[in-house]
Amino acid sequence: MCQPVCERSCVKGKCVGPDKCSCSTGYAGPRCDEDVNECGFVERPCSHRCMNTHGSYRCYCEPGYTLSADGYTCTNDDECRRGAGVCRPRRTCRNTFGSFVCVCRGGFVMGTLNGAARCRDEDECLIGSHRCSRHAQCVNTDGSHTCRCSEGYYGNGRACRPARASRSRARMYFDYKLSKRTKPRRPSSR
Repeated sequence: MCQPVCERSCVKGKCVGPDKCSCSTGYAGPRCDEDVNECGFVERPCSHRCMNTHGSYRCYCEPGYTLSADGYTCTNDDECRRGAGVCRPRRTCRNTFGSFVCVCRGGFVMGTLNGAARCRDEDECLIGSHRCSRHAQCVNTDGSHTCRCSEGYYGNGRACRPARASRSRARMYFDYKLSKRTKPRRPSSR
């Protein structure tokens, strides 16, 4: 059986014809001794960072990403899933693509105290963002507020009704029912 002959050896490939080499993946040139820079291709093999190696390449991720099982693409790493310790108290974690931010929880706003940015209680009663009845007092609490009906009114604080009106209506209804039972009878004329 005849074998092809290459006067100069194929370094990273095999001889397939007279002085013709078939290069292994990642190598090029007449003797297959030139490394191919896969990271320099127009269509890059990695979605983030690429490092050329002899005969191949390696993919790396930007901070906040993890390399997928295929070894080529990156997925967003949701840092917020790590738990409550990611952000300081009064803050909540919001995932962003490639990172995360800690924002103030509802009922708190960003403010400065002693030159440091901190989440402080938002006074809903002071700024008027509460939903208390006009017949109720707004009471600020840490991160929220409560509504209490004013004296002479009853309800949940968001809806307050006059206490007298409810009693008088009840009293009126009771009197009405009572009057139906004890209505004097007129003498019948025969």
